Amino acid sequence: MPFVLDLLRHGAAHPAAEGGDGARPLSPRGMADLAALASRLAGLGWRPDRAFASPLRRAHDSAVIALREAAPGLVVESLDALRPDGDPAGVLAALLSANATTGHVLLVGHQPLLGLLAAYLDGSTPPGFTPGSLVRIEFTGPPAPRQGVVGWRLSPEAAP
Repeated sequence: MPFVLDLLRHGAAHPAAEGGDGARPLSPRGMADLAALASRLAGLGWRPDRAFASPLRRAHDSAVIALREAAPGLVVESLDALRPDGDPAGVLAALLSANATTGHVLLVGHQPLLGLLAAYLDGSTPPGFTPGSLVRIEFTGPPAPRQGVVGWRLSPEAAP
């Protein structure tokens, strides 16, 4: 069964302050970029079956904004493996554990993890992930190392 995995880097965020790195909110620019991306995705009929985000505020808030227009009502699930210091094998194991390896899944996280995860899954050099950018990886079966193919590469500035 085919599997589509969209990797979204959180939008631009304010610098760390009170509350530390985990509490960093999105900047106005980050929110606007994600809203524009969400609008483009909704126009394409984009609707993930499940969505996971790092437990850090900026990732969760990015997921909510991305889903608001295209997938209203879809609950964002927290996935600890998506923390910035996570590792690609740990993310894949967490997806397997959450029974999230079929259909269309959105992961919202951080660099360098998302770039490393994309490279781990498609066997290439890690792609760049500017804030608010999305990379789609497609599989003909369950996700596994070097079995995916990169499809879309969206940045806040460019549509697919």
